[in-house]
Amino acid sequence: MTAAAEVNRIIRIESQDWTKSILVTPDRTSLYISAGTAVEIDGTIHRFDNDTPIALGNLDAGKDYAVTIDAAGQLIVEDVSRKNPLTAGYFAGFHFAPGGHATGTAGGDAIPEINPYSLWNIGFGPACPDPRGMALIDMGNGRRFWADIYLLGINHHEHGTSRFGATIADGEDLPLRPDGSTYGKLDFTTAKEIYAHHDKHLLSAEEFFTAAYGVRERCSRDGEPRTTGSFNGGGERFISRYGLFDATGTMWQWGTDGHPDDPRPSVFGGSWINGSSAGSRCAYLAYWPEDSAGSISARGGSDHMAPA
Repeated sequence: MTAAAEVNRIIRIESQDWTKSILVTPDRTSLYISAGTAVEIDGTIHRFDNDTPIALGNLDAGKDYAVTIDAAGQLIVEDVSRKNPLTAGYFAGFHFAPGGHATGTAGGDAIPEINPYSLWNIGFGPACPDPRGMALIDMGNGRRFWADIYLLGINHHEHGTSRFGATIADGEDLPLRPDGSTYGKLDFTTAKEIYAHHDKHLLSAEEFFTAAYGVRERCSRDGEPRTTGSFNGGGERFISRYGLFDATGTMWQWGTDGHPDDPRPSVFGGSWINGSSAGSRCAYLAYWPEDSAGSISARGGSDHMAPA
């Protein structure tokens, strides 16, 4: 798989298995490149015949990191929270989440980890132009897609649609347009327009149900959260199996019912208001598209890149 970055680097990757990333995380804070991988950068080939550990240093929770190779042939990991790694010459990356993904059905925890579902590399990742802050969701039967780890933030035009610590966009804290002006509301049309701008889509009901599984069901936060990924009010309960934060019981999220020809506006997950009604199967599949409220935000997704 070959790609050209805006920094004029030609990068090509050879992988033994294109069904998964060349990066592997054996535990919360370790990373290696899988054996049999080759990375060619501007004509120089770097071969990894064995599983090769990558020195990570001190990682900041909630940030995205990417991998490159320096002039001495050493693997380097750098913070890419403020730049798109695909246009800055990196060949792989991951998200270091502020909390762990759910391993059962009680939500996650507040211990930082490399989200194992966030691992991407050139040729393996979301089809959208920016892989940061996304997790790979397995729908079964060979269907996979990527979902935003975080709810929509108001400054998505600068920071992307999935960023830790961002002010959550809703019908009161309104999102900004690409030109910096403010939308008049966050209804279905606005949410759809925002994600289309980022070459993403609103989640379908089936996508949401799968992506949100693993949260603690039938409960919600005690009050309205203001920023993405907050642990206030027991926020770890609402981390899903795939490491999505605020998946339920936090904000309703715009989506669709998933009809292939005429998808209807829908909302998922329940907000902090909904108490025991909130959860991974909580949904209104035929919702008022013009509604805009302080309890409704949004979450985006992207198709999985098909190997060339």
